[in-house]
Amino acid sequence: MRKDLEQKLVERWPTWFRVNGDIRETLMPLGFQHLDGWFNIVWRLCEDLEPLVAEVELKTGQPFEVRQVKEKFGCMRFRTNFHSDAISARIEAATLESFHTCEVCGQPGSQTEGPWSRTRCKAHAESESS
Repeated sequence: MRKDLEQKLVERWPTWFRVNGDIRETLMPLGFQHLDGWFNIVWRLCEDLEPLVAEVELKTGQPFEVRQVKEKFGCMRFRTNFHSDAISARIEAATLESFHTCEVCGQPGSQTEGPWSRTRCKAHAESESS
């Protein structure tokens, strides 16, 4: 993802994304390992997680942290240090949304065929196959 988009997420949720952390503890120093089209999915997910995270942090006293955000097998992976049922459900919903959203532009998309699973809109699937 473009650095300016990454920066918006990091500035909004600075305690969640330790982009200067130790690579042995978090993979966020590698950045968000997907293309720009999923930015809105990640943003909405983080907004939805805020009250859920606050509740769990209050109960456990443990700070919430996103350890990795990447593309794998054509969908978004959002890995965190802890979960509740509600947090897991919301992450799963975002993952499912990414299966139908072009990773390049954010328009409706579907899984492409070929050696690599990717989620692309028709235009980006065609441009990559040419």
